[in-house]
Amino acid sequence: MPLNTFVKVGSITSLSDARYCAGMGVDLLGFRVIQGQDNYISPSRFQEIRGWIAGPEIVAEIYGITSSVELEAILADYKPDYLELGSAEAELLGDLSIPYILSTNKEDPKPVSTRQPAFLLLKKLSANSSLFRCLVEVQSYVEVQRAQEFSHFGGIALKGSAEIRPGLKDYDEMAEILEKLDIE
Repeated sequence: MPLNTFVKVGSITSLSDARYCAGMGVDLLGFRVIQGQDNYISPSRFQEIRGWIAGPEIVAEIYGITSSVELEAILADYKPDYLELGSAEAELLGDLSIPYILSTNKEDPKPVSTRQPAFLLLKKLSANSSLFRCLVEVQSYVEVQRAQEFSHFGGIALKGSAEIRPGLKDYDEMAEILEKLDIE
């Protein structure tokens, strides 16, 4: 099911979310990989989920990381295609070896690495121009339509949510957006 917009869904914690998103044609699935952070998913749980999905690339969300040694373990355990981090984590880690998504409230942040971010993840969108492709966090289809008018729009970012119980989940908000982005 191809979507007409690039989509990242982050904070995935369940196989249900991962399979639903993969089936809908989402491009990137994000997993919180720092122990002690909200929505943390262990390497073993992540491997169980990853074994059931195909298609989307994987994003290791490393908010709260404290050292480059910790990053080496994450790269080995999760084998992500992208990292997602804030400015504080980027400054701590310096140059990154794989593409990354920089979460920021600024549309033109100062570089924190010699490698430029693949995307900026913006929590809100303003009319200022940007030097980077932007993923805009949205919660409704109206916000998607507004974001698509932005000159450096690269896609949208959604968040997964907790299951009511294993296999039982309410996808109403996410489904409304993804179904309207469906090309077919």
